[in-house]
Amino acid sequence: MMSQTTGGQIEGITWNTSTGFSTALGSFVAQNFAARKMNRGNRAFRYTLMMMGVLGIVVTMAFMLYGEAIFSAFVPEKAAYEAGGEYLLIIGISQIFMMLEITTQGMFNGLGRTTPPAIISIVFNTLRIPIAMILGNRMGVTGVWWALSISSILKGIILFTWYLILQRRLRIKADI
Repeated sequence: MMSQTTGGQIEGITWNTSTGFSTALGSFVAQNFAARKMNRGNRAFRYTLMMMGVLGIVVTMAFMLYGEAIFSAFVPEKAAYEAGGEYLLIIGISQIFMMLEITTQGMFNGLGRTTPPAIISIVFNTLRIPIAMILGNRMGVTGVWWALSISSILKGIILFTWYLILQRRLRIKADI
């Protein structure tokens, strides 16, 4: 359990960074959407996706390759940092998708379309429970971690796809 608690705090680096960029993006897009200058909003979305993509790749690689070393800086017990390294490896796989979800949420918020991110979040966070139960029974605690990672991957892919569909429907010029 310590692995997940401490690992969640370490993962907070990407989550909090993404949330900050998402909030700023939402405000910027809202201003430009209201001014009918969506090309600026799309450019901001593209640049934000690129920045979050770079950070996501760096964090994913760091978590996957150096998870134990990162974790051992916070928890000195060998069993704990080994488990924490496994947690960061599993969660690391989903970091870029989590950042994609949060960034896309900012775009939806800026367009005044807050329902799609809420639906995706509620559905896939709720699905974590049965997935965690199934995988947890087969894999132990790592199954629970896989449930978190799998749901984050799905949320990122599905929300971004939803945005692309909305973009076509609203005939927003694509700069992405």
